Amino acid sequence: MKEVLYTSERWENVNATNKELLKLYLRSKVTDRSRPNTLREYGYDLKFFLVWNYVYNNNMSVLEFKKRHFEDFKFFMINDRECSNARVNRVMCVIRNMMGYAEDDDDEYEEYMRNIAAKVKTLDKKPKKEITFVTEKQVVLLREHLRSIENYKYMFLLDLLYDSGARINEILQVDNTATADRGFIKVECKGGQTEYILLHDRAKESLKLHMQNLKGSDIWVSDKGIKIKNTDTLRVWVKNMYLMLKGIDKNTPYFTPHSFRHSMIENMENGTHYLWEQLGRPFTTEEIAALVHHKSIDMTKSYMKPKEDKLIMNLFGIRLD
Repeated sequence: MKEVLYTSERWENVNATNKELLKLYLRSKVTDRSRPNTLREYGYDLKFFLVWNYVYNNNMSVLEFKKRHFEDFKFFMINDRECSNARVNRVMCVIRNMMGYAEDDDDEYEEYMRNIAAKVKTLDKKPKKEITFVTEKQVVLLREHLRSIENYKYMFLLDLLYDSGARINEILQVDNTATADRGFIKVECKGGQTEYILLHDRAKESLKLHMQNLKGSDIWVSDKGIKIKNTDTLRVWVKNMYLMLKGIDKNTPYFTPHSFRHSMIENMENGTHYLWEQLGRPFTTEEIAALVHHKSIDMTKSYMKPKEDKLIMNLFGIRLD
């Protein structure tokens, strides 16, 4: 596991000029009506950058950065943190935007004439990763393993992902259990719309077990009892779950939080998801689309395994498995 870079102690020592620029930039985004979730992500990325500057770059004022300093951070993200191209581009984009704000603010930053960060090139987008699917049997296998080691935090995360098909940023918002017994929790979804995450038998059970072990009321807390505020930690937990399941089932494909969105949709369509038995009939594509808050059935179908080859083979009685 990679070293934790951001800590509250390090943040306290970050260059005051840099902190002030971050504060003013985020305030400008508030007046631009940026969504709260977007602001939080900007804040996390920029704090990570400024703490890197404190630890590895002599805590320089970012207003004095040359191009090589931004390139050094980019290299750190690629080489040391092994971030994806998309992740590096996202962080560099928000850094460029912050420095662009300083360039445009003639009152506070009159002497900052040119946004040097804008000269740092973006990385080429890599081809999309192959979509992987987790079977119902693998979910059950992992779930029972987590139960056996009494890791109810991971167990609830697994159940919530597979029960609801929710996106990882929606999962992080699950912090109010008042309506959980009734089977739903309200969250802000992609596009700013308010929707419901549904909890079924497995998620209700693991939530109850998880809450019994918690010392406080926050659902997502680190091993040190600190409230989780960004999705990176949840992604690490899912990666840990992958390693656990891989140790039990060698056929386990590498999966991420988003894999469970694909898996929930696919397994509801093919009849293997445990909710089929509870419902007593197949799910329609329209129902699945509504469950995962897709605006079109075509979007939902794109999350499923391609069926064309199997359909053609079946026409001529040829089996693929």
